[in-house]
Parts: sequence; C-alpha cells; structure tokens
Amino acid sequence: MKKRFFSIGLISVLCLTSLFLLSGCGSKLYDYDLSEYVKLGDYKGLEYKKVSVSVSEDEVQDKIKANLEEKAETKAIKSGTVKDGDTIDISYEGKVDGKTFDGGSADNQTITIGQSQFIDGFTDGLIGKEIGSKVKLNLTFPKDYSKEDLQGKDVVFEVTINSKQVEEVPEYDVAFVKKNSKYDNLKDYEKSVKEDLLKEKKAKAETETKQKLWETIVDKSEVKKYPEEELKTTEENLTKSFKQTAENYGYEWEDYLKAVGYTDKEFKKTVKKYAKEKVKQDMVCYYVAEKEGLEVTDDEYEDYMKNLMETSGYTEKTFKEQFKMTIEEYCDQEGYRTSLLLNKVMDKVMDYGKEVSK
Repeated sequence: MKKRFFSIGLISVLCLTSLFLLSGCGSKLYDYDLSEYVKLGDYKGLEYKKVSVSVSEDEVQDKIKANLEEKAETKAIKSGTVKDGDTIDISYEGKVDGKTFDGGSADNQTITIGQSQFIDGFTDGLIGKEIGSKVKLNLTFPKDYSKEDLQGKDVVFEVTINSKQVEEVPEYDVAFVKKNSKYDNLKDYEKSVKEDLLKEKKAKAETETKQKLWETIVDKSEVKKYPEEELKTTEENLTKSFKQTAENYGYEWEDYLKAVGYTDKEFKKTVKKYAKEKVKQDMVCYYVAEKEGLEVTDDEYEDYMKNLMETSGYTEKTFKEQFKMTIEEYCDQEGYRTSLLLNKVMDKVMDYGKEVSK
C-alpha cells in the first residue's frame, strides 16, 4: 500500500526513537554555536554488547515456505464444494412475489463466504454446495432493511455457483529455484536464504545496539536552552505531517484526531513535547557531527531520495500525485537528511565504542 510507503520499513536510514519513527520533522542545519544550547554527553568509549546472531534450519525452511507462498497464484476452479471463508464467483436472481426487483440480481459477482453483505442465510445457504450447481434460497428480508418496500418480505434467490478461487502454492523444487533465483540447485539456494537471514538478523541487532547507545548519549546530554525558531518549525512540520497523513487516508482533521484518540488540545500538547525531544536530538546529532567532521553531501542526499522513490515504485509524477508534494519537499519535511547524518554519527560512535561480551 503506497500511502504508507515511508512509515513502515522502507526507510533505509536509522530511526532511533519513537519520535524518529513517528516523524523526522525538521531538517534545518544547526549553523550556530551549539555549545550555547546543549551540553553534550559522552559519546566516546561507550560499551556495547557484541552482536552475535545465528539462523536455525527451521528458520531457513520457514523462509523458504514464505517465499513459496509469495509466489502463489490465484486460480478459478470449477470443482469441489463451498466452504466457510471461500471466495466464489456467483450469478443470482432474486424475486419477491414472483417478480425481480431492483438490485436483486447480478452476474459473475465475487463474494467471500462469511464476509459478504447479504441478508442472513444467503452465504450460509451456499456452504456445502457443489461448484457449478444451482441453489434456491428461500429467505426473508429483515424488518429494518434499508429499502422500505422490501422490509419483512419473503424472497427467493436462485444462485449459480460458477467457480471458486484457490491459492496454488508452487512446489519447492529445482524448477522453482531456477525461476525465482540465480541458483540452479536446492543446496545453493538454501545457503543463500540462510545468508540473507543472517544479514537481516545482524542488521536488526546492530540497529538495536545503536538505538541503545543513542538513547544513552541523548539522556546524558543537557539542553541549556531551546532555539525558538527550531521549536516552532518542528512543531509546524509535525502538525503538517499528521495532517498530510489524515488527508492521504481521506480523513477530515477532526475525524482523524478522534480516530487516533486525541483532542485538539491533547494533540498540540503532545506535539510540543515531541518537538522539544526532536530538537534536543537534532542538536546532539549535529553537535557530534560538527566535532567529528561528518556531513551528508548533496550528492548523497540526492542519491538517497532517488533510490527511495524508485525502490518504492514511484516516478516524480506519481509521487507528487500521491503525496501532493515533491520527493524533495517530503524528505525535507520529514527530516531525512538529519536521519542520514544520524546514521553516520552512530557509525562513528560504534567506532569509538568498546565491544564487550556479556
């Protein structure tokens, strides 16, 4: 689902706190004397647990099973019987007092047993029936049915069960491996699956380690005073980000607040709190970067945005249509440049750190 493209796992940079996960709003460069605003906590020589990961054979087989299921194909079959939860194709004609009525008939309609919005007894009456068969259902419209002229009326539906959809999972064999990987035998394919799982686990463990180190650095740092301009901008960007999310999902702002459990007053209070946390983290990040001579170049940022957009299936045109802004405007609003810099900062912190076995 493209609307959630940035918020659930496609960001390749390090997001280290709930605030970063929520929004990286605010990418202003701190081009003044940060020592006047923040007292930096120690970031050199911090101890961290040695990353050690392993992958079991069961995990490899589970991943292979998941890979097979991802390649499953939906096919329409014309044999077997209807079961609860099945998705089937039907044609039907409904009659009240021997006459058809508006909205009571359809051809080749796809429904899911147990989920479709029909009157009581319609889908249940199809359970156990043969695919390809014709079924007569004698039912009654509810007394509170939406159409007054049908309320409480007896109705006869003649239903033809045309087919049902089934998911066909491919066999795990050499043919599957050749078609879906660069390998031509099961042994090498399984080895590659294990290596990928190890990389994923290691990356996750390293991210968790960096997160703990970052939290330690931020906790030990003290804000002397907050730059008012940055606070204001961050609050505005946080609010703008949430309002854009509401718009993307078709919510009016007031309805969105209700959906996430906030009053307007509570939301504004929460935004102020997050803005202070975010500005503190930004100042600490840029202060360490300044001391270590770290920066995100324009080329790096451009490459990052381009890759982020392309790997998520967007063009500049489709991105703007979806998010009502350019990729540059979005990334600036969400503070991704700061996140990229933070990633560099934490790599440097790890270099300075002490790996211990505990």
